[in-house]
Amino acid sequence: MDSSTPCLSSLRRHTISIILAYLQEETPSSSSSRINQSSSSSEEPTSSSPAPIQPHNRDALSLLITTKRFAYAILPLFRVPKQVCKHYPYKLEDGSYIAIVEKYRFAVLPIQDPTTLLDRLNTKRLRQRIIWSKTEAYTRGNQNSINKVCYQYGRSTDELAFEEWEMMQIHHHHDVTPENAVKWRIWPAHLELLRFLDYQDVPTHDNNKMKHSNLSKLPFCLLPNKSKGNVNNTSGHIHALGNGVVLLASYPRSGNTLLRTLLERTTSVVTGSDTRPDRTLSKSLAMQYDLVGEGLVGNSCCTITSERSKQSSLYLQNLLQTAYDPSLTIVKTHFPERKGWKPVKSDRVVLLIRNPYDAIDSYWNLSCTNTHTRSLDEAVYKKYASKFDSLARHEIQIWCDFHNYWLDLCKKEGVSLLVVRYEDLVLDPEIELQRVVAFLKADGGDDDESLVGDFWKWRIRHAIGKSDKTESDDNVKGCSTSNLGSYQPRSSSGGMLSIGKTLRKSRYSESTLTYMHDFAKSVEENRHKTNAKFSLPKKKQQMRETLLQKFGYDIYSQNFPENFQQPPPVPSYQRKQSQSQGSVTINKTAEIRSKDDEFGRKMTHWRRGETDNDINPFPTVARR
Repeated sequence: MDSSTPCLSSLRRHTISIILAYLQEETPSSSSSRINQSSSSSEEPTSSSPAPIQPHNRDALSLLITTKRFAYAILPLFRVPKQVCKHYPYKLEDGSYIAIVEKYRFAVLPIQDPTTLLDRLNTKRLRQRIIWSKTEAYTRGNQNSINKVCYQYGRSTDELAFEEWEMMQIHHHHDVTPENAVKWRIWPAHLELLRFLDYQDVPTHDNNKMKHSNLSKLPFCLLPNKSKGNVNNTSGHIHALGNGVVLLASYPRSGNTLLRTLLERTTSVVTGSDTRPDRTLSKSLAMQYDLVGEGLVGNSCCTITSERSKQSSLYLQNLLQTAYDPSLTIVKTHFPERKGWKPVKSDRVVLLIRNPYDAIDSYWNLSCTNTHTRSLDEAVYKKYASKFDSLARHEIQIWCDFHNYWLDLCKKEGVSLLVVRYEDLVLDPEIELQRVVAFLKADGGDDDESLVGDFWKWRIRHAIGKSDKTESDDNVKGCSTSNLGSYQPRSSSGGMLSIGKTLRKSRYSESTLTYMHDFAKSVEENRHKTNAKFSLPKKKQQMRETLLQKFGYDIYSQNFPENFQQPPPVPSYQRKQSQSQGSVTINKTAEIRSKDDEFGRKMTHWRRGETDNDINPFPTVARR
């Protein structure tokens, strides 16, 4: 076993699951022996006769329990819930029977490993570079572009991604010009390679030393050295982001995917998500729209300091799990609107807010089509007008509760909070990305834009297609965010036309809009009545602002969406200097939705019931 352990440790989880599923299969010899045994028996088989089986998946289990890494990081993936466990009788040599409980069921995992998905994505982008270079050569008449190297040969995609990021910093820091950088070129943002924070190396027998099998053969390599306790240490970069995980929280359909994509193009680092990776929408983002970090939350849940806690099996399981889950800086979450599949601990939160009218309408389209990009036909709105109206009146409650939860929690726990409006991101992505990058760079959570140096300003402009160092940025159609996300939005209109578009289409009745504003007002009044520290003198009670007014979304008093011709200021929620840095842990407490919420996950059952289990889906229209 000693000679095979290094080889097995280098395999990805999906590959290991294929091996385990194969080992669980019944062998021809065992099946033939059972046939002979049943044919020699004088009794005829009945439906109540025990089915002959192999006892307890011996081969597959013996493979996993030989090392702690497999036992704690791989075996739990195949555990069968108690309520569906099967009991099998097994006949011993003395004729007696024993009951075997199916605690584990080995099957091929339905999803690929994120490292495999990243390798595929980077390989696809390398191929796209070749095609793009040839297209540029013929369209611009620059035949020299064909002869230029699209990537360094003899490297893996992991090595290429890290080396290119290092060279970008070196070239920018030393102001290397195209004339003296013959073998180096700046690629458009959508063709740049992505990477995880720490290089996924192969463990050896010596747990204290990690080495790469093929690095000694390379003449030039800038792969990072792992530093204990600091996964972000990459050769002492002056352009590194802050430590720890930053939560990117938002109500569904508020532009989370757009901001994640822009941040990945800016930092060249994969972003994560606390959503289960085997869900349809998660697999769609990972497989079709290049967000390969779906389901990854990094190792933030393994931060345990007490020695007694470090001896627990849960801590050991989480620690060994990080051998397969790469480190991340940004993790998307919709908690507490819905729970993620793993707990995440963080001391900084970016709260992305979108006006409820567009967000709720987009949530309705998502629930009815089970896609991120398809839009419902007008006939569906007319047929299910009462359903949509009920959903809108219910979701404004969830929208208010969601944002109040984060505003109150961060203030209570002393967690740094940065509020980003989707509308500002659409109108001026450069300024908003500078705010976010400054927030990420500061461990204390300060969003001082002075922290954004020339390098990051260039990276932001490069991500939105305004860089002056790229050989050609014509492939990026201006700086409209409708062309910068991982997928094309439902509406091709950008700028002001994409803000409040549901109001222009008259999706909501006047009574529904009045209800939304009245409910937001009642929420604010109830919060002040139930919490004494928020109570105000009677003279100042009329100065209270609802959530709609705080963020500039009030139709009647602020004339939304026309008021975003000159966007109103964003409220600041910075942690007080005298307050110690706190932290929050998500996905441990209850959701704000009730279990019987018909507009939550039960929308899936309603959709399937109306579409014959998605055989006859709702009619959709082409992107407008």
